Amino acid sequence: MKDKVKEVLHYDNLKTIKYTHLATTIAYAKAIGEELGYTQEQLHVMEVGAALHDIGKSLIPSEILNKKGRLDDEERRIVNLHSVLGYEILKSAGFGVNVAEIARDHHNPSSRNPMAQIVRAADIYSAMREERSYKKAKSHEEAMEVLRSARVPQKILNALDKKYGKKTVTNPIQGFSTQAAIA
Repeated sequence: MKDKVKEVLHYDNLKTIKYTHLATTIAYAKAIGEELGYTQEQLHVMEVGAALHDIGKSLIPSEILNKKGRLDDEERRIVNLHSVLGYEILKSAGFGVNVAEIARDHHNPSSRNPMAQIVRAADIYSAMREERSYKKAKSHEEAMEVLRSARVPQKILNALDKKYGKKTVTNPIQGFSTQAAIA
């Protein structure tokens, strides 16, 4: 049975979701939420949603998800399904509507879920600030410009800028506990 689950979920795809990206996305989302006055309960829900926002990638065929080079239009369409697939996985697993909506809306600039908007901003910011094999990390100012062009709400930009704008963040996940975020 366990092997069947691994086969259906493309279990190995979960290994391609970098721990550091998830951890920094969680840390940035929490920092934004704290700046905006979210309660501890709201922050916990947002942390869980941020930790699981890419779970739908487990249903994307490995040959597409791990393809070297550019995706064609059909492959991009398939990869983009990961948000809706994540929503379905989380809803069927009994996660609350906010956690599931975070997964569904983390690429949607028109989402009405404020937690999804925060995780979306944190996800983009994390990706921009990370160095990857195919790109250098962007500065805070460069990442903020990308967020502005991505139509991130101004109050979220202000919170992110207040928390990280005037200093260099070398390790936003220092002291981060995956147990606290996922429990």
